[in-house]
Amino acid sequence: ITGRHAAAGLYSHRGNMPEFAITLARWAAWAPGLESETDWAHWDGEPPQGPAVPDLSWLPPMQRRRLPALARGVFHVARQAGGDDVDRLPTVLASAHGELSRTLGLLNDLAENEPLSPAAFSLSVHNAVSGQLSIALGNRAPASCVALAGDGISTALLEAQCLAGPGGDALVVIYEAPLPEQYRPYQESDAFPWALALRLGATGTNYRLSRRPGSGGPANQGPALARFLAAGDADLTLRGPRSDWRCTRGD
Repeated sequence: ITGRHAAAGLYSHRGNMPEFAITLARWAAWAPGLESETDWAHWDGEPPQGPAVPDLSWLPPMQRRRLPALARGVFHVARQAGGDDVDRLPTVLASAHGELSRTLGLLNDLAENEPLSPAAFSLSVHNAVSGQLSIALGNRAPASCVALAGDGISTALLEAQCLAGPGGDALVVIYEAPLPEQYRPYQESDAFPWALALRLGATGTNYRLSRRPGSGGPANQGPALARFLAAGDADLTLRGPRSDWRCTRGD
């Protein structure tokens, strides 16, 4: 980030520590057993227990059947946070690993010389959930898919700010699920599936994010942010392997 882009909420470097600001109009989060703001405000940080999938009765049955549990969480929070005009919002979807369990199933089929399912392959790619969500909502606005890495969910927030443009709104949905067992020795994994949707807009609560060198730390950045928002706290550090991001609420 260089220079100043006031319309997008971007702030100039301080040394090598960039900052940017967001205005949060609405948000929604889901994990098994955690849906309401009260649920998230009282979450103790342990893996929650509850229904594995949220209610998607608003979707036609044929579309619901094609969705794995994680995608159902994405659809649930996107509709809640997006509001009545969710079908017109530019959207950013972001995940570190996406539907990796589906990809692993395809690799196992290859190893066993089994034919691959075209449907399973088409739903395994990183932007599959974005396409399904656009169809379900009838949303023809621009959409972007981000593969998160060491900078964590701040990457998706910055992408959404840029996509919204001056004075515009955008929806960002971040989601993760536990990695398949085979990958866990090599990569830290979230302990449970979750999805978080944030509607950024011209009006709402202001937050500033400032970068610090990464300190490692746990996964579950999305659930930590959901608890922070639900509790109404003023300061949160989202820790990551490459960057830590301090989130502070404005006046």
